Amino acid sequence: MMESTFTLLRVRGIPIGVHWSWLFIFAIVVWSLASELFPATYPGLEGSTYLAMAAVAALVLFTSVLLHELGHALRALREGLPIDGITLWLLGGVAKMRGNPPSPGSEFRVAICGPAVSLALAAGFGAAALAGDRLDWPDAAQGVIDYLARINLLVLAFNLVPALPLDGGRVLRSWLWWRQQSFIAATRSAARAGRAFGILLIAIGLLGLFGGGPGGIWFAFLGWFMLQAAQSETAMAESRRALAGTRVGDVMTRDPSVVAADLSVADFVEGIGPGRRFSTYPVVDHGQPKGVVSLRTALAVPMPDRPQRRVTDVMTPLADVPTVSSDDEVLDVIPRLDGGARRALVIHGGRLVGVLSGTDIARAVEAGAARRPAEPARRGGLLVWAVVSLVILGAGAALYHPPYVVVAPGAAADVAEDITVDGVPVTDVNGKYLLTSVRLSQPSALRLLVAALRPDREVLALSAVVPPDVEPEEFSRRQRATFRESQMLAAVAAARSQGLDVALRGTGVQVVDVLRGSPAADALQVGDVIVAVDGRPVTEAPELAAIVSSRPAGTSFGVTIERGGRRVERQLTSRRLPQLSGGVGLGVSIQTRGLSADLPFRISFAERDVGGPSAGLAYALAIADMLSAQDYAGGRVIATTGTMEPDGDVGLVGGVEQKAEAAENAGAQLFLVPGGEVDEASRTDVPVRGVQSLEEALSALTAA
Repeated sequence: MMESTFTLLRVRGIPIGVHWSWLFIFAIVVWSLASELFPATYPGLEGSTYLAMAAVAALVLFTSVLLHELGHALRALREGLPIDGITLWLLGGVAKMRGNPPSPGSEFRVAICGPAVSLALAAGFGAAALAGDRLDWPDAAQGVIDYLARINLLVLAFNLVPALPLDGGRVLRSWLWWRQQSFIAATRSAARAGRAFGILLIAIGLLGLFGGGPGGIWFAFLGWFMLQAAQSETAMAESRRALAGTRVGDVMTRDPSVVAADLSVADFVEGIGPGRRFSTYPVVDHGQPKGVVSLRTALAVPMPDRPQRRVTDVMTPLADVPTVSSDDEVLDVIPRLDGGARRALVIHGGRLVGVLSGTDIARAVEAGAARRPAEPARRGGLLVWAVVSLVILGAGAALYHPPYVVVAPGAAADVAEDITVDGVPVTDVNGKYLLTSVRLSQPSALRLLVAALRPDREVLALSAVVPPDVEPEEFSRRQRATFRESQMLAAVAAARSQGLDVALRGTGVQVVDVLRGSPAADALQVGDVIVAVDGRPVTEAPELAAIVSSRPAGTSFGVTIERGGRRVERQLTSRRLPQLSGGVGLGVSIQTRGLSADLPFRISFAERDVGGPSAGLAYALAIADMLSAQDYAGGRVIATTGTMEPDGDVGLVGGVEQKAEAAENAGAQLFLVPGGEVDEASRTDVPVRGVQSLEEALSALTAA
C-alpha cells in the first residue's frame, strides 16, 4: 500500500499524510475543471475565475475523500481496530487498519461509515445547490457547489460496488462472513467479485482507448489496481489465519551473521566474498546492536577510502531500523516491514538474538497453512451472486461510454434578440422567431440503452456525427464557424427577399470534414477546395450543395479540386445520407472560402454557443421581418429549422423530430421545417408547415 510522503496532521492520534502521486492527480483535476467542465457549464466567466473555481472544488473534493476515510478510521477505533494512518494518493485515499474486524457486524459498521459520510456530504452540497439556485447565487459559487454534490454522489456509488477492496466489497464480505461462518471463505468470494470488476474496468479502458470512449488509460489502471488489491486481500487473510498465534521467536533467523562496528569498510567488503548470502548485515559493538550496513552502501565508498572508513560510518543507525521482540506476534510486526524495510532486528534483553525477514514470514505462512485444516463454509447463495453480478455489470455499463451519440431535444431561442441592423429603416419584430436545436451527448452504455428505448431520442454512431480523425474541440470550432456563415447567408437571403441588391462572393468551396464511409471518403480530404463541378465553376458552398441536392441519389459528378497548389480531377457519386446533415450529399462538410457579401446595411449578431447551419431559416425570417414594413410574426411564437441558401432555398437539416419537441416545450404556435422533413415532426401538437424557400415561409406566415 502507498506510504505517505509527508504527514499533514493528526486526528485522534491518526496520522494523515499525502503521497506524492496525489499532487499529480490534484493538478489533473484542477486542469480539467478549469479548462473543460466549468467553461462548458458556465460560459462567459474570466479564466482566472475558472481557475479559482477549480482549485476550490479540488481542495474540497479531496477534503471530502479524507472525511470519507476518517469515517472508516474513527469507526474502526470504536471497534477496537488500530489505525496506522490515512494516506491521500493517486486513487483518492486509504485508511490503513491493522488486523481483521472481530465479527461480521464490526466489518459492516466499519465499511458502511465511509459511504455514509459521502452520502451526507452529497446531501449537504445538494441542499446548498438548491438554495443557491433559488437565491440566484453567482455562477462561480453555484458551479463549485453543484460539482461537489455530484462528485460525492459518484464517490458514493463507485465505492458501493460489491467488489473487494471497495467499501461495497467489504459490505459483501460481512454478509458472506455471517452466512458462511468463515472469514477466509468470505474474503475469497468477495475478492473474486473484486477481480471480476477489475477485469471489467480493464476491458472498459481498452475499449475506451480504441473505441473513442473517455478515460481509457485511467480505467485500465484502476482495473489493474483492483486486481492487485483483491489478490492482496486474499493473501493477507490467508496469511493472518496461518500466522495466528505465531511469535517472532518461532520464525526468525537465529544467530545471524553480524559485522563489528569498528571493522573497516575494506575488510567488510573483502570478508563477504563472492558467495554472499545477504545484502544487509546487523552491526554490533561488543554484542550490542548498533544498526545495519548495506553491501551496496559499502561498495559506494571509493576503494582508496575503504581502509580508513569504518562500518559505523556507513551503517544505518539502530533508530532508523525496525526492531522487534522475540515475544511479539508476527501479525503485529508485519506492518513495520511494509514501509520498504526488508528485515527487522530481533532484540531481547538489549541483545541481538535474530533477524526477521520477509522470507522468514513467507516460510511461516506456508507451514501454518499446511498444518491448519481448511475451514468449513456454507455456500454464499445463488441470489446473492445474481445481485452482485447485476450490480457489477450495471456499474460497468454506467462507466463505459460506447462510440455512439444520443440526439435529444435542445434549446429553443429567439434569434430576433441577437440581431442589430443599422443603415436602413427597420421595424421591431412583433413576436418571436425561435431557432430549435438538438443536444448531442455520448452517454454511458446504461443511459444509451435507456435512450434507445425512447421514441423521442435517436441513437447514431459517433463517426456519423464527428469524423474519427477530428478532435471534439476542433469539431466544435468548425460547427461554430458554420453557424456564423449561416447567419451571413441568412442576411443575404433576407435582403434579397425584400428587393435589395446583394453581391455575394467566394473563391471556392472548402472541405472542412469528410465523413468516414461516405462517397467522398476516398477522393477528398480536409483542406481540399472544390472549384468546379462537371466543368461548371463553383465559388460558394450553397452553390455546390444546390447542385448535388437537385439531382437524385446515385448521380455521378466530376469535381475539380485545388490541393497543394495544383488542380486535381475526381469523380464522386452522391447517395442518400441518413446522418444529421440529412438528404442527398457527398458526405462532406463545406464552407465558402473567402466568403464576403456587400450588404446595403450593417448587421451584427450576438454570440451564441450554437453550431451548424440549421438556424439559417430563423435568422432569415427575423431579418426579413425587420427590413419589411409588414408584420410577418404577428405576435406569434414561430419555431423554425432549416438551412438557408443565398437565393432563399431552404435545405434539409435532420433531427427534426427532436427539434419539434424543443419547439413544443418552448410554447411555439407554428413550426416551419424543410419541405422534405415534415413527416419527422408529426409527433408534436404544434402545427407544422413545410417550406422550400424563404419566400414560401414568408407567404405561410402571411396566410396564417
